[in-house]
Amino acid sequence: MLLPVKPFALGKSRLGSWAGAARRDIARAVFLDTMDAILHTPEVCRLIVVTADPEAHALAAGAGAEGIHEASVGGLNAAARLGAAAAAGHGAGVRTDPVAVVAADLPALKPHELASVLAEASRHPRAVLADHRGHGSTILTAQDPSFLLPGFEGASRARHAANGAYEIAHSGVPGARLDIDVPGDLALAAALGLGTHTAAVRANLPQ
Repeated sequence: MLLPVKPFALGKSRLGSWAGAARRDIARAVFLDTMDAILHTPEVCRLIVVTADPEAHALAAGAGAEGIHEASVGGLNAAARLGAAAAAGHGAGVRTDPVAVVAADLPALKPHELASVLAEASRHPRAVLADHRGHGSTILTAQDPSFLLPGFEGASRARHAANGAYEIAHSGVPGARLDIDVPGDLALAAALGLGTHTAAVRANLPQ
């Protein structure tokens, strides 16, 4: 499992005018809650956090995840490719495990939702889960890390489908689809049940 994350100071830029200085706290909190949900999913045997942020590295290590350092901030796709290369190398000479990239801003993600997505994805060489707007992607999987082909950001749902990813049409995983881009997304996520870190930060934000 790959969890790329921007440096917290650069994350959640579209929340800036609303959240002010708390934007960094939101970025950190949604990352922590996403990571916590992944680590509590029994089907996940390995979590790699890919980031250029020393704080994110420390948080990942403290939670029991592995860390890969980005020499520079190259974007989500570059981070996903870096993580996929590490995952492929891990299986060299033995077997190659499937890989999944998860967006680092899913504070309402539940372990059973992730398990359900992974179960459906396991039946396809590559698979993608669209976000709640139906425009982007929150999870991308590949049975072989070498063929992950990440195309996140912008119209990534169509992009991933165009390069062969099966679209997971699972309606019972709302927390897995709900990434945080604008203030209203936090309210939607709160209705589903936020993780503890994001709930604590949101309590001090405009409602």
